[in-house]
This record gives sequence, structure tokens and C-alpha cells, in this order.
Amino acid sequence: MFMYYISMMFLSSAALKRMLNFNAPPLKNTTAEPVWKVLIYDRFGQDIISPLLSVKELRDMGITLHL
Repeated sequence: MFMYYISMMFLSSAALKRMLNFNAPPLKNTTAEPVWKVLIYDRFGQDIISPLLSVKELRDMGITLHL
């Protein structure tokens, strides 16, 4: 059961990162100029995103404002 939970969190996090990267795989190259984004979400979206991604991860993905 525990391994299922971990793998579901990993898959959910990967899918969310891909969606926030405009359906492209996240790049590991830090020298590329990031595409800046604004993420606007409701309480339901916050309940989904907050356990999967930290504020630092959002900033690393180019999201400068989240509300």
C-alpha cells in the first residue's frame, strides 16, 4: 500500500510538472532561459498542487506568481 501511494505521488507530480511546462517534458538544463508563468487556481486546485509541489519547485519551473 505504501509503495502504491509513493508511486501515485510521483506520477501525479510528473504529470503536473509536464502540464505546467505546456505539455513538454521538464528540462534539466538550467542554462536555458525560463518561460515565466502566472498560475491562478482555486481551493480545489490548491488541494491538488500543494502536496505535490513546493513553492521552490514552482519557482524553478518559472512560475513567478501563484494565487
